Amino acid sequence: MANMVEQLDALIADTLSTWNLYTTLIALALFAFVAYPLIFWAEPDTHPLLLARQAAASPVRQPRESAVYRSTEVPHGYGLKTGLSVREPGAPKWTAGRDGDLRDIWREAVNSSSTTPKIMSVHGGNSIVEYDLSKTSKLINIIGSHLQKAGVQKVAIYTPNSIEYLITIFACSFYGLSPILVPFNQDHAIACKLLDQTQAQAVIATAGSLPLAGLTESVSSLRHVVWVTDPANKHMDWEGAPDSETKDKLAVSVWDNLMTETSATNSELPKNDENVFPGSLIFLWQKSTNSPAQVVEFTQKNMVAAIAALVSALPQRQRLGPSDLVLPADSFSHSYVLSLTMAALFSHSSLVINSVAGTGVDLSLAARGVEPTVIIASSQSLVKLHETYTSGASSGLHRLVHSNHGRALAAGRMPGEDLLYKMVAPKGSAIVTSPGKLRLIFASERAGTGDTALSSAALRDLRIITRSRICYALTAPSVAGAVAQTNIYDYRHDDRPGHSHFGAPLSSVEIKLVDKDDSKVDGISPSGEIVVSGPAVVGGESNLGVRGIFREDCTLGYA
Repeated sequence: MANMVEQLDALIADTLSTWNLYTTLIALALFAFVAYPLIFWAEPDTHPLLLARQAAASPVRQPRESAVYRSTEVPHGYGLKTGLSVREPGAPKWTAGRDGDLRDIWREAVNSSSTTPKIMSVHGGNSIVEYDLSKTSKLINIIGSHLQKAGVQKVAIYTPNSIEYLITIFACSFYGLSPILVPFNQDHAIACKLLDQTQAQAVIATAGSLPLAGLTESVSSLRHVVWVTDPANKHMDWEGAPDSETKDKLAVSVWDNLMTETSATNSELPKNDENVFPGSLIFLWQKSTNSPAQVVEFTQKNMVAAIAALVSALPQRQRLGPSDLVLPADSFSHSYVLSLTMAALFSHSSLVINSVAGTGVDLSLAARGVEPTVIIASSQSLVKLHETYTSGASSGLHRLVHSNHGRALAAGRMPGEDLLYKMVAPKGSAIVTSPGKLRLIFASERAGTGDTALSSAALRDLRIITRSRICYALTAPSVAGAVAQTNIYDYRHDDRPGHSHFGAPLSSVEIKLVDKDDSKVDGISPSGEIVVSGPAVVGGESNLGVRGIFREDCTLGYA
């Protein structure tokens, strides 16, 4: 024993006798390598097991059908989410409440007991206009009563995203009318054809966006036109008609004139009347601008089921709230965008509206002049942002920082914005907003349109450059809101080519896959045509006509 102690003492003395500056540096480096992960250890944002099985599969299946997949919010044996659980004032908190409709969403926004949400519009470069919600309620009454007196039932909306767009939708709900949401920027002939296809009786359109003579010739059902003007063309006489024949067939009004002529209207919204039912919302699904459209009519029940599911799809601490400023950078004529906008209002979030909104828009232009915390965008817009980023990120230092942040995402943590990243981030790659402001992006893929793939690698890159979490959703014409949406904490990356997965079904739908070959829909990774059913689906069930696959983690993807 004494001999061993002497040998150890001699070894230490020999080591210390040759100790120098280089030995000190090597020792410190080794210590830092071992100690850094222990000192600065960070837990993943969610438990990995919650991502390993994201949906619940039914215990049995039918021949040539896969098991039925549901959100873990609504296990098999329980009903799917059908509405907003609106409780009447004074009702006990333990009561279930009713499903509600769009009228309840506006009432919730106006009568918020917490911070009153704001609605703002961006005009021009940096001009922001804020709207008083009580005055907006008055405008809803004005336009709703005007359309009701005109004796119309179907009201087409042909404008870019605007406050007038939302006012018309709510006015139709309060006064029992059906809005038709026509995608903007169509050729005149196509726009007239769409109005005729939906049998529109009135149209609220941007001034000059439609030819009056063409409307009288092409749309036999049309009786009334309301022009929405902007400050640049208010001086023009928009109430006139080009000829007497058009004047006899169409009643033409101007939005601003209606607001001033009926200034005595109060801001108290109509109460729910058993004889007045809020109309359905009619959407036009196009694969591309100026292409043939599929007319889809969502009932109010379809819409509120989708809105409620989108609200609860986010974990409690990440849900939309009064501190959020939501920017829809895609058109309201897409049901996913409109449903999320309604979810934001119902959650008392503030809203900023920009006419720069649609598929494939430049997000830096859409967000210019504002600092949103949440952005709703199309998958094409994110593809465009990713292409801009990759074209400006070629330095070795940038690749090093990008790789480091990619490892953080692989470990389940959202990387922060460190000093080194600020120094090497390519100019113009990220969305124009203050650091730390943007926290969430909702992106949607339109099923069957052949859009550019948003891959798993692209989503990883986008999370790094925008410093925000991304929810990627699959949408379809017959499903209000979305079919499925990725988990907000799912940062995982895989090398499979093509589209990333779309997460688990929302709580308002359930999904199964069908195929003539029973072996394809059996097992832990079934594949087949996607069939969706539930309260958010038109007619209760719909075959999307595209092939999908449920992966081992029960997330839905394209086959």
